[in-house]
Amino acid sequence: MKKNSKDYTVIIISEAQTSNKEFTISSKLIRNSIISLSILLLIFGYIIFDYLTISYNKEKMVKLEKQNKQKEVMIEKLTSTIDQLNKNLAKMEDYKKRIMIATGLTSPYALKEVGTGGGTLLNENSNTNIEIINSEVKTPKKETYKDILNKSKEIQSKAVDLEHTLSFVKSVVDEQKMRLASTPFIWPTRGYFSEAFGWRIHPFTGRREFHNGIDIATQVGNNVIAPADGVVLVAEYRQYYGNLIIIDHKFGYTTRYGHLASFNVKEGQRVKRGDVIGYVGNTGRSTAPHLHYEIRFLGKPINPLKMIID
Repeated sequence: MKKNSKDYTVIIISEAQTSNKEFTISSKLIRNSIISLSILLLIFGYIIFDYLTISYNKEKMVKLEKQNKQKEVMIEKLTSTIDQLNKNLAKMEDYKKRIMIATGLTSPYALKEVGTGGGTLLNENSNTNIEIINSEVKTPKKETYKDILNKSKEIQSKAVDLEHTLSFVKSVVDEQKMRLASTPFIWPTRGYFSEAFGWRIHPFTGRREFHNGIDIATQVGNNVIAPADGVVLVAEYRQYYGNLIIIDHKFGYTTRYGHLASFNVKEGQRVKRGDVIGYVGNTGRSTAPHLHYEIRFLGKPINPLKMIID
């Protein structure tokens, strides 16, 4: 190869032929060829890269479309679930109102429902055309994750409020049940009514004095039962009452049972309504076998007949 400043001479020597071939290539041609080849390689590389990018993006788009469809299905299910939860909460709110009315926490007038309705009266012989305004059917807006999140937060808030209300109602109901169980409203023994509550002539002294309870005449040994739940404060003999039991029923109520033959409970013992606490007798200042029965509220005697309902 012979080289000058601008051109290259290429000589081809062949053993089969006596003559040699030679040709000259300019440096400019070589340079242009290299540049053209480089450009072609760049273009080819870009085409391959673009093809791979398009293929990757296409595959990614397919995946995204699939994921979007799955998300749409999930959103529809969540929306349906949320709507059902809202309906259930609405029912529970109605039940809550009814419970609060039943427990006396709300006025019954709060449950009234106000509604309006009615159709438009048209003349049957009228040929007037009815124009429907804004009759275009609007496509319902699709729920988004943000909408679902807001609805779920609203449901959670309603559920918390409902839980607090029902918890409060439960505490009130429990207290009412306890108060009811602690209210002495049944007869402590069976017999006939022999002495009323109020002013009377005392059978021993002959003087006018106040009788703090009622007397129930019956046979010696008959059961005396607790008319309500409570705790036995006293089970002892006292000169006036004879064998006496005092029960504290909470909420300000206490009861007294006098002239008993014997006890069936001891001080500090808890009793339930209907438990046998003692037996009718004739101890203390008594003219004949009977039970002296008192009900006191905050220490003040009240007429047992106003309390007894059974």
